[in-house]
Amino acid sequence: MAAPAPVNNILLSGPYRPDIDVRFDGGEIRAMVTGTVGLQRRQVYAMEAAAGQRFAATLDARPGVWLDVRLGHDVILSEAEQRQRVEAILPSGGAWRVSVVSSDEDFSDYGLTIRVVSPEPEPEPEPEKPRPVAAPARSGIEPGDIVYLTFDDGPHPSNTPQVLDILARHGARATFFVLGSLVERHPDLFERIVSEGHTVANHTWGHENLAKLSREEFDRTISRTQEILGEHATPCLRPPYAATRKHTREWAAEHGLEVYLWSVSANDWLGLNAAEIADRIVSQVTDGSIVLMHDGGGNRAQTVRGLEMVLERLSDRGVRYEPLCR
Repeated sequence: MAAPAPVNNILLSGPYRPDIDVRFDGGEIRAMVTGTVGLQRRQVYAMEAAAGQRFAATLDARPGVWLDVRLGHDVILSEAEQRQRVEAILPSGGAWRVSVVSSDEDFSDYGLTIRVVSPEPEPEPEPEKPRPVAAPARSGIEPGDIVYLTFDDGPHPSNTPQVLDILARHGARATFFVLGSLVERHPDLFERIVSEGHTVANHTWGHENLAKLSREEFDRTISRTQEILGEHATPCLRPPYAATRKHTREWAAEHGLEVYLWSVSANDWLGLNAAEIADRIVSQVTDGSIVLMHDGGGNRAQTVRGLEMVLERLSDRGVRYEPLCR
């Protein structure tokens, strides 16, 4: 992949917040951050990288939130292009600035994944020896590893039964982060989930953004949902949109709940097809991965097919699928 030619620097509009340094834990090449951005504002992440490194950034956000990637006059992606994913070979080294920019009238939650890899050196030629056949690509999963499948926004009268059928065929157990209002509407589906060995957890009553609720509103949606889950309730809470603020974990703890997000996302709300969903999950899962998918929130036909493909492709790896919340 050729390095993009530098383009004229485009002045960034809107007020700035302090840059946040992207932290890559020891040995890691991927970093993930989450945040919230408002209208005509941006959050800037500073990333030290060298010329020639392969760079990729993926933004999980609703339409109206975009990426801007630049270092001085080198612009890999301008916000004017309105894209949420970019891949390139960096033309220069230094503190690259990856900005999340919003044109949405409301505050928008996002997740940003940044990956930086040094190019691999060309292998030495071996003219007198046959080259070994490359081993097939693998996901990093070993026999006995555990993967936690989780499903948000249900139960749904069409999607959830299909998901349950697939999990049953593969002997997989999962955790369903359910909406209290839908449990009230579909009690038979709720009972089927728990009767088949899966667990259920709190995803609020009506998919409220917890970062925008008063303490009274927070307590109401969480308590009401825990109450309808009854004896099947587990001590887990997943905030819709992954939206939290200063007191979210503290308030959740007062309800006996711990906040759980995810480490691998299917991105199934972005219009991906089943193969793309499966490729994304299989390429990223490792021992202990928490996988986010959705059985509610709309037509999840691609998610259902993608789930089947994931479980089939990992069927010979000796993976154990256990509930995240018990």
